[in-house]
Parts: sequence; C-alpha cells; structure tokens
Amino acid sequence: MLSEHKFIKLRDGVELHAEVKELGKPVWIIATHGIGEHLGRHRYIQDLFGYDFNIFQYDLRGHGRSMGRRAHVTDFNLFMEDLHEIIQFLKDKYKMERYALFGHSMGGLITCSYIQNFADKNFYPERVFVNAPPVGFPGALGELIRVSTKGMWRNIVKLPVTLPLGGLVDLNYLSHDPMVKENYIQDELNSMKLHSKLLFEMVKCSKETFSRPLRPECPMYATIGTMDKIVNFEACDKYFKQIEKAVDYQTFDDAYHELHNEIEKYRKPYFEHLKKVFMEILYTE
Repeated sequence: MLSEHKFIKLRDGVELHAEVKELGKPVWIIATHGIGEHLGRHRYIQDLFGYDFNIFQYDLRGHGRSMGRRAHVTDFNLFMEDLHEIIQFLKDKYKMERYALFGHSMGGLITCSYIQNFADKNFYPERVFVNAPPVGFPGALGELIRVSTKGMWRNIVKLPVTLPLGGLVDLNYLSHDPMVKENYIQDELNSMKLHSKLLFEMVKCSKETFSRPLRPECPMYATIGTMDKIVNFEACDKYFKQIEKAVDYQTFDDAYHELHNEIEKYRKPYFEHLKKVFMEILYTE
C-alpha cells in the first residue's frame, strides 16, 4: 500500500498539499474540504473507505499546508480548475480509470460547480456526494444575499480591497459535541479569519451555480442537517426539492453542519448512508 503526503504543482505555480492512499483498488475517492479548514479534519474518509478505495485528499489553495494567501482566492473558478487538474494528475500519474467525488460545505459548492460547468464528459465521475453545500446563507445577511442579483455580485468581487474578517462562522453550530468547536479553535491549520474576497467569490459562485439545475450525468447525492446554521437549510431544501430533483437528497433531523463530527445519534446514520452510496460503486461496472 502506498500512502504519502506530497505537493502537487499546478499550472500557475501554486503547490497543493495532498495525501494519497493508493491501494491498487479500481476506484478512487477525491474529497474536497470546506472553507477555512484542511484535509486533516476529514480523516473519516480514510477510516470508512481506506481499505476498499484509493483515497485522494487535498488542501485547497490558501488552506492548510497548501500555497496561496491564507483564506483568500482571486477567482473562485480557480478551485474548480484545481479539481480538474487533480483529476488529470491522478489519471496521468496513477492511471486512474474510475473515480467518485465528495465535497463538504464550500467543498460541496466546488464539487457542484465542477459537475455543472467543468466536468469532462469523456472522463466523468461514477458518483458525486456533497454535504451541506452553501446554496444559501443564514441570518439577515443571508436574506440580503438571497434577494441580491448575480450581476451585483459580479461587480462586488471586482472590488480592489480585501479584508480578513473573523467571527463570521458560528462554531457552536459545527456539532452538538462542544469539543468539536474547541478542537477547531486549537487547530493551527484552520483559518479563524476569512478574507472578504474569498467570501464574496463564494457567494457569487453559489448564486450562479444554484440558480439552475446541476444536471449530473451520474448518480449524485446531497445531505444536510435540518438545524444547520452555517449554511441555510431552507435554501438547500428548496433547491434540491424544486430545482435539482435528479439529486438523491436526504436530511438529518436536528443535526448541525458537520454531520461527520456530530454526536453518535446523528453521525451514525450519516456514515451508514455515505458508506452505502460509495460501496455501491464496487458492485457496478
């Protein structure tokens, strides 16, 4: 079994930190984490699938150990282009022939936009799974974002100034387990302040992506906790029930944002669902 940390140099010179577990299995899982965090907060992917799949996890540019200005991006499309380059890298260097995509939170948005706008029809994933994608945003600010136009956000992202902003994510709503918040704060690889440029770019991409169906060409799944206060549950619920009905959409009553870090009563059924979705790939050709 090959398991290694490595840095992958991209087209623009940025190097992404990645962890590769290559077991000689026929299918890969490529996982994309959320805003401000890093791949190490999603070890459960390896725990659940590390003996049946090859696993590729990476730190987004500007996150974790990857290069780039911390918690910042000049253009959100770079994230999807990076994912596309990662897929090509695995195809070329590891002879990857079959793969599935997973994305959590902002990683879910990246995955959704990739499927909608960037995926190679001739080298398509076999499954796509996203948890808590930011279809909408909570609170009064979220309502202002909801009623604003896509054109307005295209102009906002052109602002020449970006500021690091703290306290925008209420860490109390990551999980019902209070230690998840404490561990998040103590983790030096997490970014406690997020640049306004990154946030504006994320909102712009969210409004563009979720204004129309994703139209996936493989089985796709989405999940969210009904008490998610970090993304807007109601907006997500409406989108997957009224606009993108082709996605298998499941909610977890009373759970918060990080279903993988929830207390056992929420985490266990989520893991069972996640494992069922991906393990089915092994029984299809």
